Amino acid sequence: MEYLASRRTRWVEARIAVPAVFTFTTLTLIATLLHLDRFHFNSASQLAQSAAWLWLGIYAIVPPAMILLWLRQCQVPGLDSNRSTPLPILLRIILGSQAVIMLAWGFLLFIDPALFSFSWPWKLTVLTSQAVGAWLIGIGVFAAHALIENDYSRIRVGLISYFAFGCLEIVALLRYPASLTSSWSTWFYVGLIVSILVAGFYSTKRIVNSDM
Repeated sequence: MEYLASRRTRWVEARIAVPAVFTFTTLTLIATLLHLDRFHFNSASQLAQSAAWLWLGIYAIVPPAMILLWLRQCQVPGLDSNRSTPLPILLRIILGSQAVIMLAWGFLLFIDPALFSFSWPWKLTVLTSQAVGAWLIGIGVFAAHALIENDYSRIRVGLISYFAFGCLEIVALLRYPASLTSSWSTWFYVGLIVSILVAGFYSTKRIVNSDM
């Protein structure tokens, strides 16, 4: 999503990538700092140690970079173009429902992982619970932001990424079915991913057709 956003020539078509990425990376940085003892900063393996410092560096640099980018862009004069292709009502309902579910689920996993990790379809530690929560909140922010923008041209880079995310989640589920529990959370999660895949596929197809 960041790469596609960087290719756009208008800020109104690129800013969909900023709040979601800022939220995800900030929360991941917080989770990392809370669990520094779980990372291989002092590992005997140079590769593992390098990976740990690279991880910390990325999540320490990206959030302030996002803030600076947003503040700098807000100082540039200009007005947003009019909405030319509003989202259909059904897609807005789906995105709104997904935003509520992901923000609430992610918040619970991040704030109290010991209490709410049972709600996830596979076993989580405290650290991985907060990492998953950060992802859910970040993607939930994207879905909510897409509703606010309410225009295909403004959120196309996000919708394409949304579809890619749904595809990759399905691949992960097919690769590791034995890791899933048989509880309600598994079916709820699968339903959520399928809804993301459907919304992303429909939107991406419409975007491709509009470019032809």
